[in-house]
Amino acid sequence: MEFRKLESFVSIVKHGSFTKAAEELYLTQPTITGHIQSLENKLGTVLLNRNGKVVSLTEAGQILYKHAVNILNTREQALFSLAQYEGKLEGELVIASSTVPQRYLLPDLLAAFNLRYPEVTFTIRQFDSKGVVDAITSGAMDFGFVGTDTSGSDLEVIQLCQGRLLLITPCHGKFQHFKDTALTWDQVANETFILREGGSGSRTLFLKGLEDKGIDPARLSVVATIENPDTIKQCVMAGLGVAVVSERSVEDEVRLGLLKGFYIDGLDLKQSFYFINHRRRVLSPIARAFRAFTAEYYQAP
Repeated sequence: MEFRKLESFVSIVKHGSFTKAAEELYLTQPTITGHIQSLENKLGTVLLNRNGKVVSLTEAGQILYKHAVNILNTREQALFSLAQYEGKLEGELVIASSTVPQRYLLPDLLAAFNLRYPEVTFTIRQFDSKGVVDAITSGAMDFGFVGTDTSGSDLEVIQLCQGRLLLITPCHGKFQHFKDTALTWDQVANETFILREGGSGSRTLFLKGLEDKGIDPARLSVVATIENPDTIKQCVMAGLGVAVVSERSVEDEVRLGLLKGFYIDGLDLKQSFYFINHRRRVLSPIARAFRAFTAEYYQAP
């Protein structure tokens, strides 16, 4: 079974498209189609369901896909070992990340990794935390960074660092003269809230913190649900409502007096950030090197 045909098969599954697979592999679409037909003929089974532009795996395709990813990554590991022997590591590192890790953890980490391995390039794909987990469990991505606990799943998890969630308010109105760094829930319970989208790690942590305190999240007055953290900050500045967000995402705005930030007494809103990968999938050599580097980077004093 030729590696190139397996590469075509894996790329189609990851992108859900023959056209995008052809673009990624710099092949023509007829060539990609021929690779799949050759695989199906050789194996005597149908690997992909084709319904118009929608491509999905058959049961046989699901079995082959798991093995194909491992076969290709094992090949890369062999090449990596040879490259290490020659003192080289090069290629592209594709990273899945939720919003806060992408903006506030990855820049310094990637810069440090680049100093050690200058021939590696990066592509970052943004999801919410649930989207990162789904992409890894489905095989669309090999690893990623999230801001929510993923224990009890098929994922290997490295805890990197911690932060806290902060209630942000406008600098005008009710909270402008508050000097304390923390508020009680009773002081904010009747405020109008802006929430992150359903798959967000910070939203999940906030709502769980309320439930653990015996507070029904359904009683929140929610004026908007917004995916983009920058839009949330602008809406809070404009007075649309208050929001609970990662303190890392609003450090500059609070310091510059554009927003006010308060911890909420009595709610456990400590947020951990994690590197995750599928425990039963072989990582590519570059991904393995990056995983080891990331663990080392965050364990360093």
